[in-house]
Amino acid sequence: MKLHGLFVGTVGLLLVSANAPADDAAKDLEKLRGTWLLVSAERDGKKLPEDEVKKTKISFEKDAFVFPDAKEIGTSHKGIIKVYPDKTPKWMDSTDTTETGKDSLSLGLYALDGDDYKVCFAPPGKPRPTTFSSKPGSGHILQVWKRAKE
Repeated sequence: MKLHGLFVGTVGLLLVSANAPADDAAKDLEKLRGTWLLVSAERDGKKLPEDEVKKTKISFEKDAFVFPDAKEIGTSHKGIIKVYPDKTPKWMDSTDTTETGKDSLSLGLYALDGDDYKVCFAPPGKPRPTTFSSKPGSGHILQVWKRAKE
Protein backbone atom coordinates (compact mmCIF):
# COMPACT_ATOMS: atom_id res chain seq x y z
CA MET A 1 0.00 0.00 0.00
CA LYS A 2 2.85 2.38 0.82
CA LEU A 3 4.40 1.67 -2.57
CA HIS A 4 1.12 2.53 -4.31
CA GLY A 5 0.94 5.85 -2.42
CA LEU A 6 4.52 6.66 -3.35
CA PHE A 7 3.77 5.89 -7.00
CA VAL A 8 0.64 8.09 -7.03
CA GLY A 9 2.55 10.93 -5.36
CA THR A 10 5.41 10.69 -7.84
CA VAL A 11 3.03 10.72 -10.83
CA GLY A 12 1.26 13.74 -9.35
CA LEU A 13 4.53 15.65 -9.02
CA LEU A 14 5.49 14.79 -12.60
CA LEU A 15 2.15 16.09 -13.88
CA VAL A 16 2.50 19.33 -11.95
CA SER A 17 6.05 19.92 -13.20
CA ALA A 18 5.01 19.12 -16.79
CA ASN A 19 2.45 21.95 -16.63
CA ALA A 20 4.96 24.44 -15.20
CA PRO A 21 6.38 25.62 -18.58
CA ALA A 22 2.86 26.12 -19.95
CA ASP A 23 1.88 28.06 -16.81
CA ASP A 24 5.03 30.19 -17.06
CA ALA A 25 4.31 30.89 -20.73
CA ALA A 26 0.75 31.97 -19.89
CA LYS A 27 2.11 34.27 -17.17
CA ASP A 28 4.58 35.91 -19.56
CA LEU A 29 1.89 36.36 -22.23
CA GLU A 30 -0.27 38.05 -19.60
CA LYS A 31 2.65 40.33 -18.64
CA LEU A 32 2.97 41.34 -22.31
CA ARG A 33 -0.74 42.12 -22.67
CA GLY A 34 -1.42 45.74 -23.59
CA THR A 35 0.31 48.46 -25.58
CA TRP A 36 4.05 49.12 -25.65
CA LEU A 37 6.00 52.10 -27.00
CA LEU A 38 9.29 51.62 -28.80
CA VAL A 39 12.24 53.25 -27.01
CA SER A 40 15.07 52.16 -29.34
CA ALA A 41 15.64 49.83 -32.26
CA GLU A 42 18.46 48.50 -34.40
CA ARG A 43 18.36 46.40 -37.54
CA ASP A 44 21.50 44.74 -38.86
CA GLY A 45 23.68 46.88 -36.59
CA LYS A 46 22.13 50.22 -37.61
CA LYS A 47 20.00 52.36 -35.32
CA LEU A 48 16.56 53.07 -36.74
CA PRO A 49 15.60 56.73 -37.26
CA GLU A 50 14.35 58.41 -34.09
CA ASP A 51 11.17 59.68 -35.80
CA GLU A 52 10.25 56.09 -36.78
CA VAL A 53 10.99 54.83 -33.27
CA LYS A 54 8.87 57.50 -31.59
CA LYS A 55 5.75 56.67 -33.60
CA THR A 56 5.98 52.89 -33.21
CA LYS A 57 3.65 50.97 -30.90
CA ILE A 58 2.85 47.31 -30.51
CA SER A 59 -0.18 45.78 -28.84
CA PHE A 60 -0.46 42.25 -27.44
CA GLU A 61 -3.62 40.31 -26.64
CA LYS A 62 -3.03 36.73 -25.52
CA ASP A 63 -0.65 35.32 -28.15
CA ALA A 64 -1.51 37.86 -30.88
CA PHE A 65 0.30 41.09 -31.69
CA VAL A 66 -0.30 44.02 -34.02
CA PHE A 67 1.69 47.11 -34.97
CA PRO A 68 -1.20 49.59 -35.32
CA ASP A 69 0.81 52.25 -37.21
CA ALA A 70 4.37 51.62 -38.38
CA LYS A 71 4.94 48.09 -39.63
CA GLU A 72 8.41 48.54 -41.11
CA ILE A 73 10.15 48.20 -37.76
CA GLY A 74 8.85 44.81 -36.63
CA THR A 75 8.97 41.27 -37.92
CA SER A 76 5.51 41.77 -39.47
CA HIS A 77 2.44 44.01 -39.19
CA LYS A 78 0.53 41.39 -37.20
CA GLY A 79 0.95 37.83 -36.08
CA ILE A 80 1.14 35.41 -33.22
CA ILE A 81 3.88 34.66 -30.74
CA LYS A 82 4.92 31.65 -28.77
CA VAL A 83 7.10 32.12 -25.69
CA TYR A 84 9.50 29.73 -24.01
CA PRO A 85 10.22 31.19 -20.56
CA ASP A 86 12.03 28.01 -19.48
CA LYS A 87 14.94 28.80 -21.86
CA THR A 88 17.88 31.01 -20.89
CA PRO A 89 17.66 33.62 -22.26
CA LYS A 90 13.93 33.31 -22.86
CA TRP A 91 12.83 32.45 -26.41
CA MET A 92 10.06 33.98 -28.50
CA ASP A 93 8.83 32.81 -31.91
CA SER A 94 6.90 35.26 -34.09
CA THR A 95 4.68 34.00 -36.91
CA ASP A 96 3.46 36.51 -39.51
CA THR A 97 -0.28 36.18 -40.13
CA THR A 98 -0.62 38.82 -42.85
CA GLU A 99 -1.49 37.67 -46.36
CA THR A 100 1.88 38.80 -47.76
CA GLY A 101 4.00 37.02 -45.16
CA LYS A 102 1.63 34.20 -44.28
CA ASP A 103 3.18 31.77 -41.82
CA SER A 104 6.76 33.07 -42.00
CA LEU A 105 8.50 32.35 -38.70
CA SER A 106 11.08 34.56 -36.96
CA LEU A 107 13.02 33.15 -34.01
CA GLY A 108 14.03 35.43 -31.17
CA LEU A 109 14.87 36.15 -27.56
CA TYR A 110 12.93 38.26 -25.06
CA ALA A 111 13.27 39.71 -21.58
CA LEU A 112 10.53 41.19 -19.40
CA ASP A 113 11.21 43.37 -16.38
CA GLY A 114 8.12 45.17 -15.09
CA ASP A 115 7.24 47.83 -17.66
CA ASP A 116 10.36 47.13 -19.74
CA TYR A 117 10.48 44.62 -22.58
CA LYS A 118 13.42 43.75 -24.81
CA VAL A 119 13.39 41.50 -27.87
CA CYS A 120 15.85 40.39 -30.54
CA PHE A 121 14.75 38.54 -33.69
CA ALA A 122 16.55 36.88 -36.56
CA PRO A 123 15.09 37.22 -40.06
CA PRO A 124 12.68 34.44 -41.12
CA GLY A 125 14.50 31.22 -41.90
CA LYS A 126 17.65 32.21 -39.97
CA PRO A 127 18.87 30.71 -36.66
CA ARG A 128 17.73 32.18 -33.34
CA PRO A 129 20.02 34.90 -31.93
CA THR A 130 22.05 33.84 -28.91
CA THR A 131 22.45 37.35 -27.46
CA PHE A 132 20.52 40.61 -27.42
CA SER A 133 22.56 42.25 -30.17
CA SER A 134 22.22 43.43 -33.74
CA LYS A 135 25.64 43.27 -35.34
CA PRO A 136 26.23 44.35 -38.95
CA GLY A 137 25.52 41.48 -41.30
CA SER A 138 23.39 39.57 -38.77
CA GLY A 139 20.02 40.85 -40.00
CA HIS A 140 18.89 40.85 -36.36
CA ILE A 141 16.26 43.27 -35.12
CA LEU A 142 16.90 44.49 -31.56
CA GLN A 143 14.12 46.46 -29.87
CA VAL A 144 13.62 47.99 -26.44
CA TRP A 145 10.03 48.80 -25.38
CA LYS A 146 8.31 50.59 -22.50
CA ARG A 147 4.73 49.86 -21.45
CA ALA A 148 2.34 52.66 -22.47
CA LYS A 149 0.66 54.45 -19.57
CA GLU A 150 -3.08 53.98 -19.57
